[in-house]
Amino acid sequence: MKASRLQAVLSLPKVLLFIVGGMVVLSLLFFTFWQRLNRKVEDILKEQFNQQQLELARKIADNVEAYFDYLESELLAYPWRFRLIPPNSPEFDAYMAARFENLQRLGILEIRLFDRNGRLQRSWMSPLGSISGVPEKALEPALLSWVNDPKNKGRLFLGEVHRATTPPWQGRLVMPLITGLYISPAASASEGALELLIDPLFVAHTVTAGVRSGVSGYPWIIDQNGIFLAHHEKGFVGRDALEVRRQRSPQMTFTGLQELQARILGGEEGTGEYISGWHRQRVGETPKLAAFTPIRFDKGLIRSVTDVENPGRNLWGVAVVAPMDEVAGQVSAVTRQELFLVAFFFLAVILVPLALIIVALSWNKILAREVNLKTEELLESQKRLVRSERFAAVGEAAAYVSHEIKNPLMVIGGLARQVQKKLEGDPPLCDKLDIIRNEVQRLENLLGEIRDFTRPATPVKQEINLNQVIHEVDTLLEGEAKGRGINLEEQLAPDLPPVQADPNQMRQVLLNLIKNAFEALDSGGRVTLTSGAEDRRVWFTVQDTGVGMSPEVLDKIFNPFFTTKEKGTGLGLAVIHKIVSDHQGEVNVKSSPEEGTTITVKLPCEPEGASSELS
Repeated sequence: MKASRLQAVLSLPKVLLFIVGGMVVLSLLFFTFWQRLNRKVEDILKEQFNQQQLELARKIADNVEAYFDYLESELLAYPWRFRLIPPNSPEFDAYMAARFENLQRLGILEIRLFDRNGRLQRSWMSPLGSISGVPEKALEPALLSWVNDPKNKGRLFLGEVHRATTPPWQGRLVMPLITGLYISPAASASEGALELLIDPLFVAHTVTAGVRSGVSGYPWIIDQNGIFLAHHEKGFVGRDALEVRRQRSPQMTFTGLQELQARILGGEEGTGEYISGWHRQRVGETPKLAAFTPIRFDKGLIRSVTDVENPGRNLWGVAVVAPMDEVAGQVSAVTRQELFLVAFFFLAVILVPLALIIVALSWNKILAREVNLKTEELLESQKRLVRSERFAAVGEAAAYVSHEIKNPLMVIGGLARQVQKKLEGDPPLCDKLDIIRNEVQRLENLLGEIRDFTRPATPVKQEINLNQVIHEVDTLLEGEAKGRGINLEEQLAPDLPPVQADPNQMRQVLLNLIKNAFEALDSGGRVTLTSGAEDRRVWFTVQDTGVGMSPEVLDKIFNPFFTTKEKGTGLGLAVIHKIVSDHQGEVNVKSSPEEGTTITVKLPCEPEGASSELS
């Protein structure tokens, strides 16, 4: 037995070592798989990103070709136009000036008209107007031969981008587009030539403006000689694409870029990568993704003399490039998501049971809170039921008593008045009869209050401004307050929402509350009337600085016939409570001995059953 236990103890480290080793091996396998997956994802994202860049490059190339298609249509229309407005007509010059004004917006620098011998006859440029023929400006012999060849009737010649050697465009990159003028339909020989001198920088800038690849990528365009026609760096435009880069970063060879540019000028389309020495404001070696496509001009009627001598040379190339780390950033984002999912899985195993326990405890608290709330509601309902039953019993008894003593009181009061008239000469007896009459009047008033309590009138509700009702009652009792030395104040909230209530009953409530407050003040003091609105309710308070009430008194103040006054009936607050309850409101009382009393009445500020928000 001991040997087996000892063997088990000795084998335990081996088991633990095996488990740890297995976990390490699984971790390495997982890490290797994860690395390969990340590289595969990165390659896929690179390819997708470069394909998107290639679509941008194709779109730019399409826009350039569409631009030249328009110029092709424009230039081929001139022979027909010259039949309608011959060059020797008076309105010819004005017509050509107007045509130049339109074409100038498209990057046309000049329109030139040559005769059949290739000599310049007229020229339209900015400022608008024509210039008479300049002998030293003439078509090159090879180009003149092309124009005069009948095989080229209805075709155009597009020259390469080059720097002009004569004024007014000397030193500027230009590109000529020429067609022979076969004005007569049956003409077998050219009657001259018409040339549009194009600003290639304007064209390249227009088609690349606003184009962005990814976050910070941009396009560039080179001509057949590798000169930048468009680039994000404005200082690069018009300069050799490779040379200007070497001048900025002489420590770099730009081998990859040189190979990519050779492919572009060779007419290829595709994607690739190269290392640049910067990107926008960032300086340093920056691997970039590039997509490129050629811009060809020989798809339609445009032809070039170089077609035969060097096929494919007369073209531009467009590339769209972006730093590779933008794609790497996407891969990092995917990697973070993967790690998040794995961490979420492990955390879920631990946190889900804990969350279930927390939810169960929270649910228990919610249930306990709901039970307590329902219990309080039941207790309150029970109190209301007991009060209603008590009020009903009191009402029946009060109605019976009122019925039984009302008529005798009327008789006693009437007889007392009659006897008093007979005994006017006996003051002592008249004083006693006055006491009888006053007591009868007091009992009649008591019976009136009992009648109001036992048979309360149903409130006739209408939309009222509670502030206005408070102000009316304040004005009514202002004289009595001054006579008692009491300061009666108002602190009413402006823009109080209207309420649906019986204005007469609300005046009765306010009168009773304010008079009670007066009676609570022995000599002077302050009674404050306040109003406000919150939680779809409008409220008002009557606050005095009187003697206050003890907790034992507070518990009974709404009971019928309970009073602390020597001559009180104990029905005033009970009637107030009944009126407010009939308005679906509530009455709250806060009071402490020697600290005064505050009675708050809350009323709903919208009709019963409505659901609109309090404005």
